[in-house]
Amino acid sequence: MALIGFGPFEVDTRSGELRRRGVKIRLQEQPFQILVILLEHAGEVVVRDDLIGRLWPDNTFVDFDRGLNKAINRLREALGDSADKPRFIETLPQRGYRFLAQVTAVARGASNGEEEHGPMLPPHALRIDSLAVLPLDNLSGDPSQEYFSDGMTDELIAAISRIKLLRVISRTSVMRYKGAGKSLPEIARELRVDAVVEGSVMRSGDRVRIITQLIYIPEDKHLWSGRYERELRDILQLQAEIAQEIASQIQKLVDPKLLLPGRPIQINPQAYELALKASYFHEKFTPMDLARSADLYRQAIAIDPTYAQAHANLSQAYFYQGLFGLGPCSDLFRKAKTSALKALELDENVAAAQNALAAIHVLYDWDWANAESVCRRGVELRPSDAAARQHLADYMSIQSRHDEAIAESRKALESNPISRVSLGHLGLLLYRARRYDESIAQCQKTLDIDPHYCNAMWFMALAQEQKGLLSLSIANLEQSVSLCGGPLFLALLSRAYALSGERTKALEILDRIKTLSHQTYVSPFDIAVIQIGVGDLTSAFEQLEEAYRQRVFRLVELTMPMFDNLRPDPRWKNLVRRIGLPLN
Repeated sequence: MALIGFGPFEVDTRSGELRRRGVKIRLQEQPFQILVILLEHAGEVVVRDDLIGRLWPDNTFVDFDRGLNKAINRLREALGDSADKPRFIETLPQRGYRFLAQVTAVARGASNGEEEHGPMLPPHALRIDSLAVLPLDNLSGDPSQEYFSDGMTDELIAAISRIKLLRVISRTSVMRYKGAGKSLPEIARELRVDAVVEGSVMRSGDRVRIITQLIYIPEDKHLWSGRYERELRDILQLQAEIAQEIASQIQKLVDPKLLLPGRPIQINPQAYELALKASYFHEKFTPMDLARSADLYRQAIAIDPTYAQAHANLSQAYFYQGLFGLGPCSDLFRKAKTSALKALELDENVAAAQNALAAIHVLYDWDWANAESVCRRGVELRPSDAAARQHLADYMSIQSRHDEAIAESRKALESNPISRVSLGHLGLLLYRARRYDESIAQCQKTLDIDPHYCNAMWFMALAQEQKGLLSLSIANLEQSVSLCGGPLFLALLSRAYALSGERTKALEILDRIKTLSHQTYVSPFDIAVIQIGVGDLTSAFEQLEEAYRQRVFRLVELTMPMFDNLRPDPRWKNLVRRIGLPLN
């Protein structure tokens, strides 16, 4: 509507004019903008930060509170209103303002130019079922502050993910758009979301400003913005509050009753900064960076032992070190479990701890009686958390419930649509389900996203092997060894050489890995993989027994296609029964 009426006043939003009974009243631009915003949200509280975000550009540093107070006073003068006894604009101390009067829409007659007044109808409700928080821009000019802006992005995603029935895209997918230069509609289309949160972090001397805004993509409509300016010494304590405030604002677009319970986060600023740096290295996801992140998390916990999220993240760092084979699973997974339980003791709703515990139940404890309930608890806590659904899918796949596993993995992709991890994981599950053509196609989709993702090459190689495409399988594994190295890929390549008749090459790798085992930890499972390939089953089962004593997590793969040749062997059946895997 171009014309809005209240009491004796009329606002023309096209011409930017305020009139009282047809007489124009002089009103400056900022007070007029405030009036329009209040009229758009008549009867609702409009918080001060929203008004500030709409009135001042991002690159201005002024006394916002003083400027806003001055504009409100000028607006009240124009309306003849009073702060003490308001008829139109009510002040809510420390919060914002509310427009009190009844608002009407003014429509012009079709032929006689007369105006008709009727009740002001609220704008149609916007349905937001999915949302992406894009990486916050680091406008400080200091590249060393990237961990700060990336950490804030993580905080916003975690906070907003607490809203049920809202699909929130995971960090893994959104971080691909950092510095990508794509338009918001293009990003939203690729991520299949209704709305986008974007913003920036900027430092100026000893002050920090964080600005965020919510945009409804189908209508290219700005729905909300928040602007926070603080002294640098205060910002670390306030970051969690900002994230929760943004979640609260977005919550209004869904059902407030659906917001999951959360605990106030009170953390030591120094511990929080260490945790942000740890997360920055964790996301690089290399063995060296995982070890570095674990050390930083331990430092954060030493400063603040009650920091639940740090305990949870340390648990994941230990867990992934175990997956990379950087040490015995019996050591790293046990540490991961201890850290996860400590995090949940401090805060039972920490999703990262639930996810780590779920994975440990499946891959280390082999606690099949409780594993599913623990996995489902993670999904219930964070329905849009891709990792939680992947752990549940992994459990189902290991239990030979392949159709359920694949369906759960596809749900994980809804919140992680362009994540190499989620895409590749579905390729693995399709291989386990013996749907090899689909697995190969899925792995190729993953490699289209990241041509250097070794896990997708490994999973594709396994499916190609089952189809008799050994030359293609070997090519993928050779590239994996070239890019990633490590005993895991060397063992798989050695096995593939043996299956293709190149026994000499296979044995050369076996000798290489045995030599390596004297210098660093090598999983006995990797040695067994090679020995099975060259046909030395006696030595292979000795290594598998040692893997069982170490509780090497990859023993859950024994029922997968690559070990089908062992099924007639009673030693295989005995080992599979002890682990608790289904024999069918």
